[in-house]
Amino acid sequence: MFKVMGAALIEIVKGDEATRLFLSHTGMARGANGLAFLRDLARHLSRFPYENISKIIKSAGSEGPYQSMRFPLEVVDDHIGRNFGGTCFSLTFLLERMLSTLGFDCYKVMADMHMGRNVHCLVIVREGGTKYMIDPGYALYEVIELPDGARTTVTFPHAVVEVERVGCARFRLWTDDASGRKSRYVFVDKPVSEEDFEGHWIDSFAKPTLNNICLTMMTPQGHIYFRRDFFKFTSRRTVNKRRLKDDIENVIRKEFGISGEWTDLAQRLLTERRRAR
Repeated sequence: MFKVMGAALIEIVKGDEATRLFLSHTGMARGANGLAFLRDLARHLSRFPYENISKIIKSAGSEGPYQSMRFPLEVVDDHIGRNFGGTCFSLTFLLERMLSTLGFDCYKVMADMHMGRNVHCLVIVREGGTKYMIDPGYALYEVIELPDGARTTVTFPHAVVEVERVGCARFRLWTDDASGRKSRYVFVDKPVSEEDFEGHWIDSFAKPTLNNICLTMMTPQGHIYFRRDFFKFTSRRTVNKRRLKDDIENVIRKEFGISGEWTDLAQRLLTERRRAR
C-alpha cells in the first residue's frame, strides 16, 4: 500500500483500531449497513474539524512527508485528546478506511480546485444500488446522492449545495449562500489508486496551504472559517467577517475546541519556517 508502511503500521492504516476507537468514543453500535447508519457515522465525524494545525506541528518534527502523514488511529486519538481533526487527505483516508472496515462498498476520488489539479479528495459509497458522496475535507458531512440526471441539491446550515453532472462520470460541486453561488471543485467518479493517492498526499506538503493556519467546521447554525487572522461565519442568509488581532488563540479554542498551546506552537513553527527561507 504505502511505501512508508511496515507490517505493524499497515494494520493500523487498515482502520480496524481506528474504527473501534471511533465507535467507542461516539457510542455508535456496529450494526447492519444502511443509509441511516452511514448518515449517523457522517454526523459524528462532522465534529472533526478541517484544520492544518496538527499537520503543521507534525511536519515540523518529521524527517519528510511520509513521516508527517497522520493515519486513521492517530487522527481519532488526536481528536479525542486534543479536538484535532485533519486536512482533506487524512480525513478522507480515515473515512474510507472506517467504511471499508465496516463492510461498506466505497472508494476515494480526487478533485480539482481553482488552486490546481488533484488537490482535494472525497469518498464515494455505493449503498442500495445508489452512489453517494461524503466530503469530510470540505466539511460536507451530509450523505449526498450523485445525480443520475442533471443535478442533486442538499440544504446545509450555511448553504444550498448542488452537485451537477457535467459529463459521463464528471461532477461539479457548487455552493449557494449569502455571498452568492460559487463553483468549488470538479471530480470524476473514478477510484484513485493507493499509489496515486499517496503521491497526491505527499505533494500536499509542498502546497501553500501550509503557509498559514486554516480551520473550517460545520455547525447546526452555519459554517465557521478561519485563516491566518481572518474569521468568517456563514449562514444561508448572512455572512459575518472580521479580522482578529490578539485573540486568535481564544477564538480557535472557543469555536473549534483546540487549546491555545497548539495554536501558539503552530504559529511559532510557521514563523521559524518563514525566517529559514
